Amino acid sequence: MQTAKQLFIVIVTWNGQKFIRDCLNSIFSQKTSDYGVIVVDNNSTDETKSIVSNEYKDVVLIVNSRNVGFAAANNQGIDKAIDLGAEYMVLLNQDTEVSDNLVQAGLKYFQENTKIGLASPIIYFPKENRIWFAGSKIYRGKEILTHPTSKLGKHINKKQILSKDDKYNSVDWIPGCTLFIRKEVIKKIGKLDEKFFMYGEDIDFSFRAQKAGINMGIFDTTSVIHKERLNRKLEISSVIFKKMILMTKSRYTIVSRYFSLKEKCYYLIKLVYTPLFQLVYVFRKIFS
Repeated sequence: MQTAKQLFIVIVTWNGQKFIRDCLNSIFSQKTSDYGVIVVDNNSTDETKSIVSNEYKDVVLIVNSRNVGFAAANNQGIDKAIDLGAEYMVLLNQDTEVSDNLVQAGLKYFQENTKIGLASPIIYFPKENRIWFAGSKIYRGKEILTHPTSKLGKHINKKQILSKDDKYNSVDWIPGCTLFIRKEVIKKIGKLDEKFFMYGEDIDFSFRAQKAGINMGIFDTTSVIHKERLNRKLEISSVIFKKMILMTKSRYTIVSRYFSLKEKCYYLIKLVYTPLFQLVYVFRKIFS
């Protein structure tokens, strides 16, 4: 059973047997013991639950009888972490591998930057040394019309090689892939909005934090590998279409909540020509 730790890592799993061992093994290679691990399983139908329960006795495992969604499951983990005495939480995707100093680097960053409430390390694609996340930008104003998809923003320099000259202070939102959170943030703005089943909850959470005067940051003293591309290759076309529906719904919610009237109009105009680009995108993913 977990004892009181300063930081808890929360992982939501769903049919993640191909990834969860690599993820947990990388976590348990940390150079410090001042952390705990909570796995919240969303009714996996593969071997994920048995792998975690049988092979990782130090993990607190919460098993849901149905898939309650990414936001709701993370909230279960956040509640448990706070009950166990956590001052910091890390929301971590199941398809990741972390460096052995993730916990140390994250705690040091928060201690040295007391005004930061949400943070992320640099995140890379696997085996490529190319950026998955090192900053983010939301499209606002007329800029909304210049991007042919329904995406609300982008990861800065995504797929590029990280340069020593890159700046990490340009961040409009922190992705839920590896999201460090101070407990004070939860006390101030609450947890993830469970209206988001999957996608968009991290943007909404970041916007709420900024509105409450909470600063966000990125630190480059550690890194995470995100196997996004490998995960997508496992998906069938029906799953891709379902994800498109969830993405569209979450984007609509964010636009309605946070965009100005003029920006909402720009976004609606863009939706007239976006479906064609979305179909091209889907067929490329299916047949690539």
